[in-house]
Amino acid sequence: MLKLDNVKMALEKAAKEIIRQAKINLSATQNIMQNDGKMRRKRIDASGNLSRSLKYSDITNEDGNLSIDILMDFYGPFIDQGVDGTRNKTPNKTPFSFKNEGVGVGMQYSIFEWMRAKRFRIRDLNTGRFKKGKVTSKSYENLAYVIARSIKRKGINQTYFITTPFNLTTSQLPVILEKALSADIEAYLLSLNKVK
Repeated sequence: MLKLDNVKMALEKAAKEIIRQAKINLSATQNIMQNDGKMRRKRIDASGNLSRSLKYSDITNEDGNLSIDILMDFYGPFIDQGVDGTRNKTPNKTPFSFKNEGVGVGMQYSIFEWMRAKRFRIRDLNTGRFKKGKVTSKSYENLAYVIARSIKRKGINQTYFITTPFNLTTSQLPVILEKALSADIEAYLLSLNKVK
């Protein structure tokens, strides 16, 4: 029976390369076009959670088909493809959009956790000094709500952190797979000759 060991190794290598390049894109500080038309310099993955969640599934062999799935946290596709806001749209078409400006508890909590990771500090309007206290205060919750509402209005900009490496790697994949398959066939034919 023909074993596709070289093809499997080529697919695994391609998946590892896609993930490696995606992690570089997530951690690099880069100029990103915002949905409001302004260019801003920022790092895509502030906490590093999205980068840590990137992995590939084992090669599945169902009915002779080989495939590898790239896995990531649930919000990864939104960061990659962008989300149309209620007031601003992404420069290129995206399958995702916010329908209304209402902010749910989950989104507000996520922004609150992001503020905690970024160590946000709020200034006192009267003195201009930073307020003292824990990040659990009501003013932080209000600020998280305002930021979440702003995100829903402006949307999430497109980063293509995984689409770009995926397209680049898969464009080179046919030649790599052809060589791997020919090596597997050659090994199979050699094993047949040894049996005789």
